[in-house]
Amino acid sequence: MKKYIIAILAALPALASCNDLLFLESETAVTNNYLYSSKDALARASLALYVVERDNALDADTGNDQTDQGIPYLMKMLDGGTDICLFRAGAGAPIWRDYSYIADQPTIDFFWKYHYKLIGRANEIITAAESIGTDDSDVATIKAEACLTRARAYFDLWKFFERLYLNTEPTTVDNLNRTYTPASREELFTQMKKDLDYAVDNLPWSLPTASSGVMYGRYNKNVALHVRAQVAMWEDDWDEAIACCERIFTDGAAYNSLETDIDRVFRADGGELRSKEILFSYQFSKNLGGGGDVLSSGNIRGHAINVYVTPQHRSIFGNCYAEEGGYGFGRIFPNSYLLSLYDQTCDKRYNSYFKHEYTYQDPSSANYGTVIDPKALYDAGKLDADNVVRYTHSMCIKQADFWTNQDLPTRQSSFRDLVVYRLAETYLMCAEAYFHKGDNTNALKYFNKTYMRAGNPEFTGTLTLDDLLDEYARECSFEGVRWPLLKRLGILGERVRLHLGDSQDDDPLLKYVRANCDNFTAGRRNFKDGKHEKWPIPSNQLLLMGKENFPQNEGWE
Repeated sequence: MKKYIIAILAALPALASCNDLLFLESETAVTNNYLYSSKDALARASLALYVVERDNALDADTGNDQTDQGIPYLMKMLDGGTDICLFRAGAGAPIWRDYSYIADQPTIDFFWKYHYKLIGRANEIITAAESIGTDDSDVATIKAEACLTRARAYFDLWKFFERLYLNTEPTTVDNLNRTYTPASREELFTQMKKDLDYAVDNLPWSLPTASSGVMYGRYNKNVALHVRAQVAMWEDDWDEAIACCERIFTDGAAYNSLETDIDRVFRADGGELRSKEILFSYQFSKNLGGGGDVLSSGNIRGHAINVYVTPQHRSIFGNCYAEEGGYGFGRIFPNSYLLSLYDQTCDKRYNSYFKHEYTYQDPSSANYGTVIDPKALYDAGKLDADNVVRYTHSMCIKQADFWTNQDLPTRQSSFRDLVVYRLAETYLMCAEAYFHKGDNTNALKYFNKTYMRAGNPEFTGTLTLDDLLDEYARECSFEGVRWPLLKRLGILGERVRLHLGDSQDDDPLLKYVRANCDNFTAGRRNFKDGKHEKWPIPSNQLLLMGKENFPQNEGWE
């Protein structure tokens, strides 16, 4: 149910404004006297927090109306900078393709400020809820939603920066002057766990409903348990991770469960993700407030994640904007290593999660309906060598849009819902936790949930870490799982040096790219252990906080 967003945005203009300071938000009469003054007003503020978070996926490089929004989702969710991704170009390329970024990288600065913006909003709602009184179950639920938002924001920041400033109080005129010092890992994890435990205890199992139906895109108890399990995995707390996961599989099974038909997992009918396997997703629609803002160009804006993952086959001679993903920039692709992990004779995910061939879509073309052959185009001089990958590479369909742009195929954005958390990762976390405990029986039990669902024969014998890494890649690629997983296991640099991007030896398509063309493996050479596992603190944030109290991350001084 997407329409609830419309009224929220209209009623809460204060939530749309902020300045560029660390996480200091403008204090307005609307904020002080209305948003947090009653339970009903607080409920509207809580709903608006979902809109603020969803907007991290909006408008990531869409031509003349470019705003640099969309960077947080792009940086977190598309597995750039890992062993399973070919990041060709676009926002984040210095980070995810080359590992040649600096502390002044705009995308890193945006990521930092965006998440602290969420934290600032959540702080205000939590404090107001406590003031109104959490003995009221509705108010407790509102606080739980804000606690989960705050925990998730700190968790995302910690995975990339580690050195953070911890604040759980609203910013007011009375506390503007403060000393910024880094919180310890123990302090950060203690706060995240406190917030998540409150969310687990106070969120309902079911999604709320309104007059127009189920309010998709809201948190439930399963989302809180999933994130709590993720945090436990970082602390090697295998028992807690298992307890959270298995509670989802049992008590939460009526609300989220694995699809039996793998083709249904990412099918977004009309743009809407409604699989019970999706724990949490961002909701979009063409309605005002649903990502459907009208730009200065007169076009309607959605998010632009789809154009990053879609090849630019529209530029091939005799082709056009088509239902095979629509308008594409061709920037982020699965690499050859990832695709090699699938047994193409039985693993359905090779074709369900990816598209490998494209057909000519222009009815006026003599080639209409036939498969595009990049080698033939190159040999005939009809396809520039540098564009073989951009125009024809295999794509991941998890964020692609085959639905919402049929009315305007030239639109450079999408209104397809975007996945954030999925139950398949929950099963693999549970399998990994049992693996680390030395319980191969239960590790296999949960490993085979996704492995056999994909059409593979039952996996027997003793699981290894490589087996788990391969299944994480096959099942959860392009869902933001890979970079944190490799970092958590201490093997990020090792895996980057082995497989990041593609060389001409890895990918047959690259053999048609002239020898001096970038072969997308600069990151293999540039990654430095002890440095690139963490991002640098943005330079302007250090200036605001004071370098004498808040030093730069090691390796980035």
